[in-house]
Amino acid sequence: MPPILPHDPHEYHRLRWRARAWTAGFGTVVVLMVADVAQRAGSGDEQVRRSAAWIAFQLGLVLVPAACVLWFQWRRSYRARPHRLHTDQSDWAWRGVPEMDAPPREHLTLHGDGVLPPRW
Repeated sequence: MPPILPHDPHEYHRLRWRARAWTAGFGTVVVLMVADVAQRAGSGDEQVRRSAAWIAFQLGLVLVPAACVLWFQWRRSYRARPHRLHTDQSDWAWRGVPEMDAPPREHLTLHGDGVLPPRW
């Protein structure tokens, strides 16, 4: 059974702002490194142009943990989002499984009514 859906909008806003801050921080680092690579690659000196590859490699190393951290932060923010629930819905409908509210049906082979599916 899935857990009961959260209802705390303050927690959601706090986690969303935290995810935005992580995104802005990593975004700033990535933009600065891309600008540095572009500046070095456009240089006339051969040694400076070669150093652009090292900065690009470091950029790749920064992007791997950045993707992991941002994925975790935004996923946690998404899971904490508040849900508007109606008071006339049952507990199963709140959890996203309204079929569980219906009474159970009888098994086709036990009561003999209805047409059974043909065998192969």
